[in-house]
Amino acid sequence: LDGAGVSLCMRAEGKAKEWMLEQVSPWEEFQRAFKLPDSLPDSLRRVVPSGSWEDVLCLHLFGEAEVWRDGKLTAQCQARLEEMWQCMKQLMQRAFRRNPEAEARQAMATVRKLLDASRGPQKLADARESYRKELSLEMLHHAMQSEAIHSILYDMMSGPGSSWLKSFPDDRTWERVDPFGKLKPDPLQQHRDRPKLRNTSELAEGGRHLAAPGWVHPAMELDLSQVLKDLRHVGGKDLQDCFGEEAFGDQDAIYRMLAGRHGFGPDAFPARLSSFCEPSTIFWYCLWTRGLCHGRHETISKGLVSLLQGVDPPPVLVGSADDHADAVLAGSGVVGLQDLCERVLEEMQDIYAEIRESLVPEGQEGGEASLLARALMAAAPSFVLSANRIAFAVEHEAGIVEAFEVLRQRPGGVLQVRNGFNKKARVGDECRSLQVWVPVKTDRYGPLLAEVTFLLADDHIENSWHRLSLEYFRGVFDRHSPPKRPTLEQLETNIKTRFVLNPSLIPESKSKDHDGEVDEETARKMRELAELKAKEAERKAQEEARRKREELERKLKEASANFDPADCVVVGDMTFRPPVEVLPKTRRNEALEMKKLEKFNAKKAAAGEAAEAAAAAAAFAEAEADAQEGAGDEEGN
Repeated sequence: LDGAGVSLCMRAEGKAKEWMLEQVSPWEEFQRAFKLPDSLPDSLRRVVPSGSWEDVLCLHLFGEAEVWRDGKLTAQCQARLEEMWQCMKQLMQRAFRRNPEAEARQAMATVRKLLDASRGPQKLADARESYRKELSLEMLHHAMQSEAIHSILYDMMSGPGSSWLKSFPDDRTWERVDPFGKLKPDPLQQHRDRPKLRNTSELAEGGRHLAAPGWVHPAMELDLSQVLKDLRHVGGKDLQDCFGEEAFGDQDAIYRMLAGRHGFGPDAFPARLSSFCEPSTIFWYCLWTRGLCHGRHETISKGLVSLLQGVDPPPVLVGSADDHADAVLAGSGVVGLQDLCERVLEEMQDIYAEIRESLVPEGQEGGEASLLARALMAAAPSFVLSANRIAFAVEHEAGIVEAFEVLRQRPGGVLQVRNGFNKKARVGDECRSLQVWVPVKTDRYGPLLAEVTFLLADDHIENSWHRLSLEYFRGVFDRHSPPKRPTLEQLETNIKTRFVLNPSLIPESKSKDHDGEVDEETARKMRELAELKAKEAERKAQEEARRKREELERKLKEASANFDPADCVVVGDMTFRPPVEVLPKTRRNEALEMKKLEKFNAKKAAAGEAAEAAAAAAAFAEAEADAQEGAGDEEGN
């Protein structure tokens, strides 16, 4: 598929398309797979050509010219999408129950693959229009389940570590730049009341700091050969660390640099921003930043893991071999070039609004204010701090506090904090976490800022269930705008009952200070949780007892011999069967039961034979009477 979601086979016409369709598995192959959800995704691996079932599925769904060229959902397209949705619906309901867990996770992974493969062509306004409402409601059901679990886990936090996390850095704010006074004043941000942290910020204690390349500064003369040299120094000869993919030779590397197809093409870069910057220079700065971070990410990760080994128990690096949770939200890694460019562009939009409001109003260009505005715009990539992301899952709150203290006391300390555990924090639909930005020494370029995230292990595990619905409502699986999130009322109307979280899904508290003092509100919520769990346990016990009773009755009915209707007693409108003797399961009693069954079967067989003999005698007598009557008629004639 190309960038518009269209393949060469879709564009083919006439006999060429007929020939291509003969080379791939027919739609009936997908129909058979969708009717057996348990076999997915393994059954899709049999699709021809091997390893390309996503492209073949897209061809069968959206291969008609009216769909990919004109943007219309045909009857065939809607019918096939409905078949796929019915399969996805079963898988999503299985994932929602989470029991058994292995099957639920497999179902969730299959749904993700099907959603990713059915984005549809760019021309379609909404490739999921025919089943969008049902899909959004199912996703909301999943999202609310995870959000409720995250909320309960937060309420279960207790002890001194919990109290510190819920109030740091103070009771009024949950985000703060330079909370411990480690930074020098930034001359580029003297006009700002609240300066922001930058990758190139200097420490008050001195020492090396990261410096942007010389060609980034607006006053410097641009030398393309020097730009390519600097990019190769941080991204390798083929610039793979910069682009995220291999470039072939100088001409290909220069073409990619000038085309800017990864982020700042002619259609992506607003013309009004060009009055204060050179778009190509900003793009190359993004390339340089990405290559620098990608090439040194492993060094930074290993350094932080080694530093935090003294914490008891040691935090687990998200995404490492020790991390047993599946797909996660707060992951470790270097942000992709496309995402980096989008974040830089958002920062430039904010800077431009600030420039027009306080530095250089419309029609007043020139002077020192314009030079400051151009320098501020050129430094936009240095304000994006999430290029190097590292996340740790910690067993309990006290471990997060201890890890924070270790980072605070190291050289450079903590330069910015975003505490999602604070009571004032606005985290939206994500789980709570503590994010800190710390400088980490790597090589001659100086320390690089790392965004370090600490989250509780239970929240990290729940993220593996939460990720699918979060990404869906953020538009990850759609080509256009993100889908609208339904309301709770719409969900409850759809499921025909109130949404109630299954208490069995809530893990036990792992707080190190769980037996310590807790506030009244937390104690009340914990009592309510305990009551819910007790009710759920009682309901399950009653359900299990009823199931066992029904199973016993079924087995007794199957094991007991059939009764003779002649032994029944009729009283009015009621018929009473003969009593059934239920004996303990011993060899002697089993032999007695078998003898009774054999006698009943013999009696039944004898009655059947007698009935057959009587019927045969009656038939013979009737035939003989007919013969005699016929003989009398002949004599009369």
